[in-house]
Amino acid sequence: MPRIDAVALPDYLVDDQLRGRIAVVIDVLRATTTIVEALGHGARCVVPVASVDGARVMAHDRDGALLCGERGGVKPEGFSLGNSPLEYTGDVVGGLDCVLTTTNGTRALHLATQADEVLAGAITNVDAVCDWIRADGRDVVLVCSGTDGRVSFEDCLGAGLIVDRLGFVASDSAAMMFHAMEGAIERFGGLRYAVESSFHAKRLIELGFEDDVAFACQIGTSSVVPMFDSGVGEILAD
Repeated sequence: MPRIDAVALPDYLVDDQLRGRIAVVIDVLRATTTIVEALGHGARCVVPVASVDGARVMAHDRDGALLCGERGGVKPEGFSLGNSPLEYTGDVVGGLDCVLTTTNGTRALHLATQADEVLAGAITNVDAVCDWIRADGRDVVLVCSGTDGRVSFEDCLGAGLIVDRLGFVASDSAAMMFHAMEGAIERFGGLRYAVESSFHAKRLIELGFEDDVAFACQIGTSSVVPMFDSGVGEILAD
């Protein structure tokens, strides 16, 4: 049976941990949720870029590309879109390249590129991602993006959902995320309430993004499986 491993931050990855495996990068609030929505609403691709300046250059070099992202949760000056999944509607992103830079998620995607395949996982596409992994059959490493170098509770909850659904042989860290998810849902009375208890969710709610937090907690609403081809620097829908 395939095995599933997990890290609470991309910085915790060790040498060769990803080689020969599938990496699932998770940034529930909000990068991977936004990537799922962009591709689900017809964006040609999402181009993840680590820095704001790099994103400006990349968007300039791609004809008609949208400059998207956030720093500290807020859209930088001159950007077309922020990091709210609700902004990425078909009439806005359809047929276009979305050049995206975020504080945590886009960095994590680039740090996961030693894997054979890099997927973007969220609560909204958890079932589609698990179906894809189950059909593939390779071992998996869940890479939680974190927030400003700190572990994010909501990413660990998302990882726990994947561990639960796949039923693969779990490492200790993957098992811990499953048990944390299970206990949190029971303690808070539901997944959304557990996510809303996290530091990052509270900060986003204070910034006025409470609808984003609620949206990101919807389980399995999307069939999109975003795949990052680091060779061309694009995330495409499988």
